[in-house]
Amino acid sequence: MVAGVFSGLAERLSPLRQQLLKPLNRTRVALCAAHGQLTVLEHRSIDAGLQLLSWQHVPLAPDLVHQGIPQQPEALGDLIGDLLLQGGIQAPGATALVPPPAVVLRLLELPADLAAAGHADALLPWLQPQEAALELPFPLAEASLSLQPRGSRWLAAFTSQDCLDRWIDAVAVAGLALHRLEPEALAVERLLPRPLADQPPDKWSGCLDLQAPQWQLTLWQGDAPQLHCSINASAGLEGLTPFLEQQGIRPCPLWVLVDAAGTPPPLEQWGEQLGCSLERLEPLTLARLPAEGTWLSPAPAAVDRLVGLALGGCLP
Repeated sequence: MVAGVFSGLAERLSPLRQQLLKPLNRTRVALCAAHGQLTVLEHRSIDAGLQLLSWQHVPLAPDLVHQGIPQQPEALGDLIGDLLLQGGIQAPGATALVPPPAVVLRLLELPADLAAAGHADALLPWLQPQEAALELPFPLAEASLSLQPRGSRWLAAFTSQDCLDRWIDAVAVAGLALHRLEPEALAVERLLPRPLADQPPDKWSGCLDLQAPQWQLTLWQGDAPQLHCSINASAGLEGLTPFLEQQGIRPCPLWVLVDAAGTPPPLEQWGEQLGCSLERLEPLTLARLPAEGTWLSPAPAAVDRLVGLALGGCLP
């Protein structure tokens, strides 16, 4: 398995290798620039687990990041640097969460020789004749690719080289090194209470994130992410039900991420309306929090997904 999404660019990231080999108890930063907000989560790995140290967030001007791609890397880097300074955060590097459509996930059936190699660089020439079927929002020739094995298939994550370069530049302006970018869907997977690998291959499950003006729905079949859509929160279940009916899917369970500072939704009533079981996710239970009384206010919604991103550095 490739260790980290979009971490295979040796020519750009090789100076980071020695840092990555050092003990994993150093402070790290996880970043999310989405839904009109920039969030910085300071964390570290300790005793094979995750410890959260602090978070900072600030409104994000719409011209800085568009659909997960920095439009003004220098200005974004300055803003990240300001949050680090504001929080007294010192860290050598960062990981960043990237929403669709900046990252595109595709399941691939690979020839035996390519599957044995498991190397993204060898895969791109083989994919060229299939570019139209991939339906990428950017040319395949300009893509960066990372692979993860998923049963008998491979999960391929594509992003544009330009997107990756812009993120590298932004975090460099903030005085950090970029360790990896990661699709939101993969970070959310680590928040689930039961491993997707244990799911029957034909069973559907899902996660509904209620924490932004646009609800985010991700659906998996077995251990493979298959569908993602955004739903206007003002439409409520009336916006979600037609999508599930059109797809003919009743996820079981449907895990729900809610705003800790808001009114909890009536999950049992929603489950009856949707015809599936709903379970609430509690991401902060997956990490150690600072000493009692130091986490002063409810964390912003993005911290839940950033916990999943940070957990990626704690896995064996």
